[in-house]
Amino acid sequence: MKKVFLVALIVFMATFLIAEVKELNTIFGPEDLNYYIERNQKFYDETGVRVNITVVPYGRDQNIKLIASMLAGGSQYDIFIIDCVEVPMYVESGWVLPIDEWLTEDLKKDAVPFALSGMAYEGHWYGLPWVSEWKSFVYNREMIKKVGYSEFPKTWDEVVELSKKLQQAGVVKYATAWSWAQKESLICDFVAILSSFGGKFFDEELKPVFNNEKGVQAVQFMIDMIYKHQIVNPASLGWTETEVYKAIYNKDIAFGMMWGLPLIDLDNPEISKGPGEWEIGLMPSVDGKHPYSVSGPMGWAISYGTKNPKEAFEYIKFLAGPEGSLDAALKAGIVPGWKSVWENPQFNKTVRGLDKMYEQAMYIVHRPQVPWYLEFSSVLQEELHKALTRQKTPKAALDAAAQAAIKIRDGFVKSKK
Repeated sequence: MKKVFLVALIVFMATFLIAEVKELNTIFGPEDLNYYIERNQKFYDETGVRVNITVVPYGRDQNIKLIASMLAGGSQYDIFIIDCVEVPMYVESGWVLPIDEWLTEDLKKDAVPFALSGMAYEGHWYGLPWVSEWKSFVYNREMIKKVGYSEFPKTWDEVVELSKKLQQAGVVKYATAWSWAQKESLICDFVAILSSFGGKFFDEELKPVFNNEKGVQAVQFMIDMIYKHQIVNPASLGWTETEVYKAIYNKDIAFGMMWGLPLIDLDNPEISKGPGEWEIGLMPSVDGKHPYSVSGPMGWAISYGTKNPKEAFEYIKFLAGPEGSLDAALKAGIVPGWKSVWENPQFNKTVRGLDKMYEQAMYIVHRPQVPWYLEFSSVLQEELHKALTRQKTPKAALDAAAQAAIKIRDGFVKSKK
C-alpha cells in the first residue's frame, strides 16, 4: 500500500508540475476579448499551454497593474501588450525580455520596418508587432470635386489653397480639424507635421533639434492654419481624436487624420454620413516629397519574471507572427505589421484603400524612443499648446521644451549611475 501511495503521489506531483509549466498569464482591456478567447483556445488545443487573461477596464488600470507586478518580480503576467513609447522605459527598468534569440531573419525581412523598429531599443528587439497602426490621411473625394480637384494636393501650400476654395464655396465651414488638446494626441500630430517639414526631435547624441528652423516652421504653420488661413476649426485646441472623428463622420470637415483602418467605419452608413466618399491619401508635406505620418504600433512582449520564456514566445508568435496577424486582420480588423499580410490577396479584399495605406506605411515616424519619453511628452504638450494659443512664440515654446528635455535626459542619466 505504501508503494502504491508513493507512486500515486509521484504521478500527482509530476502532473501538477507539468500543468504549472503549461500555463501563461496575461492582462489587457475588454476590446476584442472574444477574439482572444477563441485564439487562446486554439493555442491550447495545438500546444497544451493554457493562457489565462486578466481583463481590466479601459484607462490606466492595465499599466498600474503591470508596473505593480514588475516591481513585485514580474512573474504575475508572463506576456503583455506594450506600446512603442513604453519599450525604452521597460527595457531600462529591466522589465522585459529581449527576443533576439527567437527573432529569425525571415521574420525580420517580413516585418514592416516601422512596426518592428517600434519594438526595438539600442539594437535589441523586445516584442512582435501587434496593432501596427499609424495615422492615415483621409479626405472626402466628393467634396474636393466640387471645387475642381480630382486628387488631393501633395504640398501644404496647395492644401491651404484647396481649403480656402472649399470654404469660399460653402462646402464646409472649416476644411479640417486636428486633435490639438494639451494631450498626447497633440504630440502625435506634431510628430507628423514636424516630419513633413523635414524636421526631427533629437540627433544621434540625443541633443534636441526640434527647436531648429524646421521645427519653428512646423509650429508656425500649425498656428497659421488656425489664425491666418482660418482653415482649421479653432475648437481643435481642445479636441482629441474622438472629436475629430465625429467631425469626419458628420462631413463637417473635408480632410483629417485617423488611426487604424479608417475606411471600415467611413464606409459604414450606420456611422458615417459619407459612405463610399472618403479616400486614403498620403500625408502632405512642405515640398511634396516627405509624406511622413506618425506611428502608434504596439507589440506582444515577455515579462522578465516569466518562468516559461520559450512558451511565452511561442504564444506571441502564434498570436502576433505573420500567420496570427493575418487571422487577426481578417477576423478582428487589427492592423498587421507584416509585409506578407499586407500583400495577401485575402486581406486586400477586406477593405478599400489598403494599397494607399501600405504606401504610407513606408513613410512612418516614431515619437522619440527614449526611456524618459512620458515626462518629456508632458512638457512638450504644455509648450506646444502655449504656442498654438499664442501665449508664446513658436521659437520660445520649442526652446523651453528643448531645455526641459536636456534636464530630463541628464536627470535620467544621473539616476542610472
